[in-house]
Amino acid sequence: MKKFYIIFVLFLFFLSTSSFITAQTFDGEWQCQYSTIDDQPNATGYNTISVAATGEDSFVAVVIRSSSSTYYLVGYKNADSTNGRLGSYAYGSSIAGTQTLWINGFDQVYLREVLDIASYGNLVFVPNNDDDHNILTFELKDDSLYTHPMRMMIPSDPFSPDSLWAIDVDDNGRVYVTTQGTDTKPSKIFVFESPDVESAWSSSYSAMPLQTIVLPGNGTSRGVTTNDNGSVIYASNYDNGKIYAYVGNTTDGYTLSPSFNFERIDTIDSVLTAAPWGLKFMDGKNILFAAMDADFTTSAYSYGRIYAINPNTGEIIDTLDAAKWNYDQTGAYNNRPGQTGIASGYTSTYNIDVDDNDYLYSQSFYGWTVEKWAFSGTLPTIELTITSVEKTDSQIPNSFEVSQNYPNPFNPATTIEFSITERSPITLKVYNVNGELITTLVNNAEFESGSYKVTFDASRLASGTYIYSLNNGFNTISKKMTLIK
Repeated sequence: MKKFYIIFVLFLFFLSTSSFITAQTFDGEWQCQYSTIDDQPNATGYNTISVAATGEDSFVAVVIRSSSSTYYLVGYKNADSTNGRLGSYAYGSSIAGTQTLWINGFDQVYLREVLDIASYGNLVFVPNNDDDHNILTFELKDDSLYTHPMRMMIPSDPFSPDSLWAIDVDDNGRVYVTTQGTDTKPSKIFVFESPDVESAWSSSYSAMPLQTIVLPGNGTSRGVTTNDNGSVIYASNYDNGKIYAYVGNTTDGYTLSPSFNFERIDTIDSVLTAAPWGLKFMDGKNILFAAMDADFTTSAYSYGRIYAINPNTGEIIDTLDAAKWNYDQTGAYNNRPGQTGIASGYTSTYNIDVDDNDYLYSQSFYGWTVEKWAFSGTLPTIELTITSVEKTDSQIPNSFEVSQNYPNPFNPATTIEFSITERSPITLKVYNVNGELITTLVNNAEFESGSYKVTFDASRLASGTYIYSLNNGFNTISKKMTLIK
């Protein structure tokens, strides 16, 4: 018995002092398969802020130059660096003032201050900042990009209307859109029912959202994405460098998950700062991608990148360094000699998308291009285990403790309760008996004093004994639990 006790204590010490390598590793590198040539006949033609893929090598780019009131969409089919653009477009100052028109009979809306785009099949959804703040829809066909007769007006405060920024669509067609927010006002996420279900998209153009989420911090939410069924929503806040994760559904609502913790603002040349912009969740692989760059400046060409992020914890697990790629191909950060078709140059990576074959599509705002990226190795698949935490009692507990899970043994889910005596950074992890990390249920998130409970779903795990470990920054408490299937 004494020998077992010593081994168990050593094991707990090992858990509290070691980090574990999981299967969530990247065995290759990101390579640009092509970049649309910044010249006729395949150019986007002006500053390009976002892109939505409707299939491999098929996408729609958003062009915006507010100083010349230029806002239009460019469709591509079977694209490569020199081919694929649908339609005829002027270039540079010659196209200044162009605005794509959404038209349905006598109903007309011009594009205005569009900052993002999302796809659903061959349809693309555009968060437009006309007077009614419409979400407009278009359809990419083989020969051109066409108006699709659906739109949705965003409900807003008439005394303080909300401008729109980011958008995504889940596999059921539900639409997620963010308002811009300011340094004194938080952004919101509106979740709208799919046009396949909600008739207002084609008739009154007005319906209440299924859910409205107010982000916890003031600032501009420049990215939003969701997994295939809308059970997890991620939203970025450029001003504070955070990405938030919400767990729930469109019927019962969403809860901010403390298991996910991403906060990063990078400094460029000791002057500029870069923070998260666009987000995209890669279904199947369960990888969250975040575009990071500085705010509308030509002085950050040496930075632009895309982070691959663990969707459960917020940990950065890989980096697509677009700026370094450009430098390696051209010998400079602000160069594109001979209009090379594998580097945009002028890195300004604000938004990203993925297709069904796990290729990434990004843009260069000042390079006036769209890029397609491929991973040379095998992308890992991460089990999506992110969860919410419920506060059960606000009274200050007598001690920092974690209770025995219940039920125990369990199948497939169990509840873990814990108490903290003062505001603390809490981490709750689950390991197997070999000391390998299975999942992080709470990732270094700040909790006020009180009692809490979290549900651990082990439906994808094998029967056996597991250990859950709670840490408050100073102390670690671990207990065993048993899964029997």
